[in-house]
Amino acid sequence: METKDYQELHNLIKISVEPNFVIRLVGPNPSIKSFWVMLKSKTSVVEGKLFLQNSRTKLVIFEPGFPGGGSTQFEKLWLRKTLEKGYSVFLARHGGTIINGKFSSRYLNCPERQELEIANRVNGLSVLGNKKEYNIADWLIEPLTAMKILVPHFSDVVLCGHSFGPLALIYSLIRFVEEEPRLSRKIYRVVSLSGSIGKIRSYDNSILKVWQDHLNTEWARERVQVGDHKRNTDIFEEAHKAVNDNVSIIPKDVTLIAVVPYGDTENSIDEIVNPMESIDFINSLGRGYFIVDKTEWGDKKTGRMTHDMEALTSDTLVKLLSKDWIPESRITTIE
Repeated sequence: METKDYQELHNLIKISVEPNFVIRLVGPNPSIKSFWVMLKSKTSVVEGKLFLQNSRTKLVIFEPGFPGGGSTQFEKLWLRKTLEKGYSVFLARHGGTIINGKFSSRYLNCPERQELEIANRVNGLSVLGNKKEYNIADWLIEPLTAMKILVPHFSDVVLCGHSFGPLALIYSLIRFVEEEPRLSRKIYRVVSLSGSIGKIRSYDNSILKVWQDHLNTEWARERVQVGDHKRNTDIFEEAHKAVNDNVSIIPKDVTLIAVVPYGDTENSIDEIVNPMESIDFINSLGRGYFIVDKTEWGDKKTGRMTHDMEALTSDTLVKLLSKDWIPESRITTIE
């Protein structure tokens, strides 16, 4: 059944969504139309928040890491400035994210979506998406679904992600270029924030061990349901190999900007992803910019992590997103 909110969205932009999952939201700017949506391709769906400008020119597609708090962080720290610069924005949430659990409000940051589930039991599930079971393979194509639905309606598209997010973005971009070579030319940049995009050389000294240990915890299961941790680790490893082996498919005019927390003190170096992962991928791609972020810091007492990049300013982020800005050299520093 088509709802009033769906009709409003449809009048603004004719995209493929599940009508019952369109929720009109109060956004940060009255001139911006804000919605919770479930974008729907022929094979998959992805839920998240869509912020629409009147002009359909610039679009940011953002993919969070694990377990998915990066989209809420983007919304709180960087969204307002990004919208002021004229971008429409889609902030994805992962399939399998628990909707009404102890930590759901942080990862969804959308009480309206939680209320929808309680009031209507619209999908009979307790997690985001339209399936009962999700794994990392589903997360890897979340950006692909967003690209298929949104890219045709915009002229300039930038992909941005944190941690696991850049891996999914690049994995999806490669498939999008293969499936939609003409449309993919609208994508001009990938911005990787502490991206896990390097080569896996051994299990013990790699992100794989961190990933498997992290998945196999009650902490993770209270936030997302993504199945067997060993199978997910295998998928994660396969994805790392795939993006590094198939980078030649990415068009030459797509700029890669990789930002990594790599300060001068012990608590200012990424605790999760080795900064050299970005160098790995730049080497595979044969081009790109490596930006050392010395402003990040962690605090074990409060739980703050350098990896989360909370010190990155909104002014810096919109500069990274801009089609008109290129770093002065291949290796630069944020201080």
